[in-house]
Amino acid sequence: MNEEEKNNLGKENKKKTLILTLIAIVTLSLVAIGAAYAFFSSQNTGKQDVNINAESGTTDVLSFSLNDKDVTSDQVKDEENDNSNIMITANMDNFNEGNISVGDGVTGTATLIANNATNNAKDNYYVYLNIAKNELRYTNFKNEPGEILEGKEENGQIVAPDETHTTKVPELILTVTKPGEEKEELDHIDGLEYYTDVDGHGLNGFDITEATGLIPIAKNYEITATGTEPTVKATQNWEIKITLVNLDSSQNNNTGKEFSGQLILQKEEIPTNLADVCDSNEKVGECVKELYEKSYYNLSHIIYHNNDALDSSNITNKELNANDDSYRYSGSSEEVKNYVCLDGTSSENECNSDADLYRIIGFFPNETGEYEMKLIKATEGTIKELGDKSTAEGGAYHIASYYFWNSSKGTDYGDGNANMWQYSNLNKKNLNDFYYNYITTKVSDLSEHITEHKWITGGLLYSSSYNAQQTYNKELGTEKLTTNDSKCYAEDNNSIAQKCTENDLSYKNAKIGLMYVSDYLYAAYPDAWDQVITNSGGYSNDTVKANNWMFLGKTEWTISRMANYGNNAWYVNPEGYVGCTNITITVSGVWPSFYLDSSTKIKSGNGTHDNPFRLSWN
Repeated sequence: MNEEEKNNLGKENKKKTLILTLIAIVTLSLVAIGAAYAFFSSQNTGKQDVNINAESGTTDVLSFSLNDKDVTSDQVKDEENDNSNIMITANMDNFNEGNISVGDGVTGTATLIANNATNNAKDNYYVYLNIAKNELRYTNFKNEPGEILEGKEENGQIVAPDETHTTKVPELILTVTKPGEEKEELDHIDGLEYYTDVDGHGLNGFDITEATGLIPIAKNYEITATGTEPTVKATQNWEIKITLVNLDSSQNNNTGKEFSGQLILQKEEIPTNLADVCDSNEKVGECVKELYEKSYYNLSHIIYHNNDALDSSNITNKELNANDDSYRYSGSSEEVKNYVCLDGTSSENECNSDADLYRIIGFFPNETGEYEMKLIKATEGTIKELGDKSTAEGGAYHIASYYFWNSSKGTDYGDGNANMWQYSNLNKKNLNDFYYNYITTKVSDLSEHITEHKWITGGLLYSSSYNAQQTYNKELGTEKLTTNDSKCYAEDNNSIAQKCTENDLSYKNAKIGLMYVSDYLYAAYPDAWDQVITNSGGYSNDTVKANNWMFLGKTEWTISRMANYGNNAWYVNPEGYVGCTNITITVSGVWPSFYLDSSTKIKSGNGTHDNPFRLSWN
């Protein structure tokens, strides 16, 4: 993207023309003051009108404007001021118990003028709150009767003060008043919880205490203008109030914290799909990186695994991210739109066969910092794709589409070969020989763009207590095996551990591999990242499985060996948890995985199963 396109938030031909984006920057600057109770009041606010000049003519005209308001939970007051920012500050004069909660807000107006030929017009538009920064945290907890106590700090986190006070208390409330004379408040927004009488002064609204990102308030909202006058005009006002709640308990942990957001009214829906925001001539990995650097787009179910980037986000278990600068898809299979079709044709829409569907695990930086797209086959590898005893002689084929992790002695059940990936005949024969030739023959451009990769193959020590981050660190990160560890095995011996060599710890210059254990774990929504991966109550929990797009309900091999035993490797259990099993006895399905180089672009599609992404390298 060039500099002009960055300032315009992406390329116009993909985002479509924005009639007008109206922005209200909301900043909560809370002064750290040692006081028992935190009470807040608003300072000066500003008023800003941003109108499109629209005269009645032969076409209908839809325009928008924005007006700042000074808001408390009991009153609304207009203030004329050149400063359009909205500020809230805690100061000494307002640390008095019994003060009402205060905050600030903004009113956005949509105006539709009908053409003078028919005096009749109808249109639609979208309303969003985009929270760019939110440092606030839940600092108070209550029990069922409603007694509120301040939380305690534990390992840098604010946790419940005791076993009875475990319910988080909202401290930042969003109130939305819909257009209309009755001033009706909105009581449903997807993903937000609605509360009534939060501060005892009739404050109603949605809890956004730790919220960040794009919040759709109204989608495709209709506005109609009709009449007999020379100029027929309709106006709709959206009153947005953000209130910092006064609690009868200390809120000192939120002093000094900041919040900033944008109210947006526009005719076009803000796209969150890669195909909508990345131009077909733009490297998709580079596009994703740039969009996240802007902190504007809420790319659907893509999480940037970076501690600094997630620091002010509201993502659950954000501290358990991989912190490897990857961008990974996370969430339920239905919601995650990451399907890619590689069927060897240039046709669009549905793929020729489900067997030709792949899914994007994410975008990962290579050694030069460029982002490569990592794919995994959406369906189980078949004999046609991976070969059998006759077509891939010496491979790891067992029966049907099941394969051993390694059976290089050539018998159905092997005879105890080491679980090192460089010795695996599934790796050498089925994946990097037969399958590679199959897929690159089918898709002619692919051979030039599947990158030779350094696959980390030291494996993962078995433990019954790993969470997602611990797994990543020990498998690929700061705690992975080194050449000093005596945890590796020779090809002809599966029981006597020896000192690892560099060849044991990575398999270089291979184009095809399997998913890492951590790939599977991070595909689940962040709420699951603290779960024990080998626990049948963790990743096999029904809610977790429903929110992990990589869960297929089948036995699936990973590339990672069990590093403290010579003939076991890690696999995904059909119940959802991750475990270890024998490489030459228990058989599993294979889902090939590979990286596409940084020149990869999205030609068409929206990432759904029925309209998968089509790729290009023009």
